[in-house]
Amino acid sequence: MQQQEKEIQELKERLVNVEEKLQRKSNSSNALKFVLWFVLIFVVLLIAIGVFQFISSSSS
Repeated sequence: MQQQEKEIQELKERLVNVEEKLQRKSNSSNALKFVLWFVLIFVVLLIAIGVFQFISSSSS
């Protein structure tokens, strides 16, 4: 009976460890998504500005 309790306790500790790792992974994943979206929006903005300048310079 005590062996089962020990195994259950070990499983609980492993579960806590896995949950902590998943939490850290999702936090770093959120930061990575934010950086990727920021870069993507920045590039699209630069392209839009370039197109706008090209159109305005060719029409004048």
